[in-house]
Amino acid sequence: MNSIQKKLLLYAGSCFTLLFLALLVTIYMEMNHTVIPLNKSLTQQVLDARSDQIDYWFNQRIGEIDTLAALASDHQWSREQLLQETHRLERRKQEEYESIRVVDLHAFSWGMEDKPFSILNRPYYQHLIESNADYVVSHPIVSKANGVEIVVILYRIQPLKNEEAAYIAAGVSLEKMKEIAEDISMYDQLGKLIVGGSDEPEQQAIGCNHSKGCDGISVFEAPIDSVKGWKIVLEVPDSELSLAVVRTQRTALIVGTLLGLIFILLLMLLLTSIIRPIQALRQVMKNVQQGNQHIRADESRQDEIGDLAHSFNEMLVQLYRSEQEKQEIELKLVHEQIKPHFLYNTLDTIQWMAGEYGADNIVEMVEALSTYFRLSLGHGETYISLEQELFHVESYLQIQCVRYEEILDYELSYEEDILQCQVLRFMLQPLVENAIYHGIKPLEDRRCTISIQACSTGDQLVIHVANDGLPIPSDKLVRINQMLTEDKQDGAVAGFGLYSVNHRIRMLYGKGYGLKISSSEEMTTMTIRLPKSDRKECEQNVENHACR
Repeated sequence: MNSIQKKLLLYAGSCFTLLFLALLVTIYMEMNHTVIPLNKSLTQQVLDARSDQIDYWFNQRIGEIDTLAALASDHQWSREQLLQETHRLERRKQEEYESIRVVDLHAFSWGMEDKPFSILNRPYYQHLIESNADYVVSHPIVSKANGVEIVVILYRIQPLKNEEAAYIAAGVSLEKMKEIAEDISMYDQLGKLIVGGSDEPEQQAIGCNHSKGCDGISVFEAPIDSVKGWKIVLEVPDSELSLAVVRTQRTALIVGTLLGLIFILLLMLLLTSIIRPIQALRQVMKNVQQGNQHIRADESRQDEIGDLAHSFNEMLVQLYRSEQEKQEIELKLVHEQIKPHFLYNTLDTIQWMAGEYGADNIVEMVEALSTYFRLSLGHGETYISLEQELFHVESYLQIQCVRYEEILDYELSYEEDILQCQVLRFMLQPLVENAIYHGIKPLEDRRCTISIQACSTGDQLVIHVANDGLPIPSDKLVRINQMLTEDKQDGAVAGFGLYSVNHRIRMLYGKGYGLKISSSEEMTTMTIRLPKSDRKECEQNVENHACR
């Protein structure tokens, strides 16, 4: 039993280890195919959200300036009037605007208080003049007023109604964009770094080519739609993207190890709880094998082992009961037998004396009785041919017809090709006797017939013993068939003969065969079902029964 326990432990442990390793590999592959792409997708979504925020912020400023430009054109404002309006907007939006100035058609930039200056040679002015765009955004510059880094939004007023107010130049602080683009690099249309971790112009490509990325680094980009050519870029080491995979694998390894230890411990407890009762049951079997008929297995467990012990105990009870019934049957048969030679000699003497006196009917009856006893006593064989069994029961019927000549007739029918099939000896006479004493004899004034029919159905041999005498009451018929089905003797329900025939058939052939009774007002039929067997098969059945 210890070897079984070790084998089960080894097999279960190996299966758990293989499953766990397969799970780790699956987790690694799945997370590489799902988590890392998911992290990249989420990172890109965050970057897109930041880009949308910056774009929205720029659109707000451009919208405000566009409103001023439209009002200036519609109302044909002078430079002084437009400057007053821009000054009001500047005061309302102090955090967003560094300054808002008005540029005339000759590229002079005017403010409320300071002197005008020319922006003719500034790149953003040249770019707007050369293009048909409504506005341009300059590269980052440092405000001379307070040293704050700004970009200038130069917006065209159209249709142009006043040469003194041709453009609006709004200096927008980059602080707000820096807040939005925290930890993210922002580049203008020339690839120069606007917001990021380096102020050196030559590191415009982030330390490596941000359009291609570097080994071990993933680069994410998102354009700013409202400012052509501007974009934000985020560099993320691949180790950070796969950090969740590493952590998950480490956690799975720790959890799997703990679960493996718990699994092995529980498996050992389970195997112990199974093996010990099996060992106890095995010891009970050994004691039974040594002849102890009083020992029984422990049925206290409420599981399959308890059911096994219960079934084993039931098997012992049935085995001992069968042995006892077998002994009782053998004892009854011994009591019913007499010494053959003495019986045969006595019958021969009676037959000779009756012949001397011319009593032919007595001679025939003694001859039939002698034949009956010769077949009944036989040589102790379990099986005889169907032909011999029919000859035996016919001898019995001849004797009974002499006794009950006014009320009893009989008839036999059978198929010729089944006469050599082997059947149980002394099988039909108890059924015929039951039919005479319980079906025909109670009807003293009516002549009845016992019909015996033998035929084959597939691989079965079927024998019907029918009589047209007194029917069996329905409630009693149910109890008789139930007794036969359960194979239990009950003298209050039926006699020993019916039980003996059914019990011997079921013992030798199994529960699929045996005796069944049906009854109606016209006919009562006792049906025997047997397998079609030759002598060799019958001898094998006897050996198997002896083994049981």
